[in-house]
Amino acid sequence: MRRLLTGYGVAYNKKHKRHGQLFQNRYKSIISQEDIYLKELVRYIHLNPLRAKVLNEMKELDGYAYKGFSFEKILNRLSGLFELDRNYIIGKGRQKRRVEARDLLCYWAVNELGMSQTDLAVRLGMSTAGVGYAVARGEMIANKHQCQLFNQE
Repeated sequence: MRRLLTGYGVAYNKKHKRHGQLFQNRYKSIISQEDIYLKELVRYIHLNPLRAKVLNEMKELDGYAYKGFSFEKILNRLSGLFELDRNYIIGKGRQKRRVEARDLLCYWAVNELGMSQTDLAVRLGMSTAGVGYAVARGEMIANKHQCQLFNQE
């Protein structure tokens, strides 16, 4: 949560030309050891768009993007960041910029979207171990360049 809130705060401050803390207090975290409590939390989170009147009916929850971005949006973001075609990024090859873009793609897809490395490996035509290495390299790239997924959307 700290990484998410910090990244959002940095992006918000940059966009609105402000500085300082955006979130004053630490988020509240409670360990959910019981399945019943976990199910209630999941229900609560998933019904928030209905409670906030973002959606009109329960059926619309199926297509609701909770994090606001998808694999396609990540790919579009990387295409803009690296000035590379989307198909080039996910294609085969070991060119330096392609590999860096694909590493970030793997890192964000696993950590932000919660995609499994196995699913991502199938989607990209890579081995699961290769995706694991790409995730680690992607994290180093993101940290080195202080590159956040949602800076420019």
